[in-house]
Amino acid sequence: MIDNTYYAAGTCTLLNKQNLLVTAAHVVNGSNENLFIRLNTNYDSGYQDTTIQQCQLVPVKIEAIDPLRDLCILSLQGDVSAQSNVKLGNADRANPGEAVTVIGFPHSNLGRIVLTQQTCEVGAKILLSSKGIKSKHLVLNIQARPGQSGGPVIRTSDGTLIGILIGAYVPTINGGISIGGIDPQTLHQTTHAVSVGYLEGML
Repeated sequence: MIDNTYYAAGTCTLLNKQNLLVTAAHVVNGSNENLFIRLNTNYDSGYQDTTIQQCQLVPVKIEAIDPLRDLCILSLQGDVSAQSNVKLGNADRANPGEAVTVIGFPHSNLGRIVLTQQTCEVGAKILLSSKGIKSKHLVLNIQARPGQSGGPVIRTSDGTLIGILIGAYVPTINGGISIGGIDPQTLHQTTHAVSVGYLEGML
């Protein structure tokens, strides 16, 4: 939040540990300054009312961050206290072709703050390297948008949290272009998610 204006950077998920949430590290950009989460309180008979301009913000603080795997643990600050009953798993038991559910705000960078649930399939399981350290990732058969970064990837069959959405695959090609703030190279059905198995060492 800057100058009383809320800028949505991504999605976070409440964990089954008191007052702790998880998101992608790149969402918070390594800083606690002006860091808040928005509570989704704009429901009217099951509909999200996009005409409501006011929103409830809760300050959060970075508790642990893993920039190599793009994971970040946040804690709720102030008088708010909460935890979920989400079951933590990992990417190991997910198989290509298996259905997963992703939840996030796919157009929040354009000012449309609508919590959206989507279902897709695991396309592949891969190992990616960052600074020589390999990490387990899932490739999801869906096109991700910036506001979905940090969102949960839930195994549909048992409701287990198995991954955190990182973002669309971007080829490392020099000389790319941007059209209306969109990199055309990201307009494809390939999104990466990192295994939440790495959270165990951060909690």
